Amino acid sequence: MLAGNLMAIAVGSGGARIGLSRGRSRAMVALGTAGLVAFPLFMADVLTGWMWNVGMFERAVIYPIMIGHALLGSTVAAARRRHANSPLTPLDTRLAS
Repeated sequence: MLAGNLMAIAVGSGGARIGLSRGRSRAMVALGTAGLVAFPLFMADVLTGWMWNVGMFERAVIYPIMIGHALLGSTVAAARRRHANSPLTPLDTRLAS
């Protein structure tokens, strides 16, 4: 749970290098931060044995990870589609450069 939310923050922070838009980068950082904030609530609920809405707290930690993966995956898929649809440069041009 911690690693997934830290991954979302790390990917969002370096989003420009991997092709994420500014909005998606900010969303990834916000999602990871929200997940990290919810983690202590979840752990306190579990460790105290109170078990009040443990599923809600668990989802608050896990869903940002899943949404972050979906944002990252859709960005990578869109970039691959753009790359696949771009016309190939002639061999002479590639050899000359």
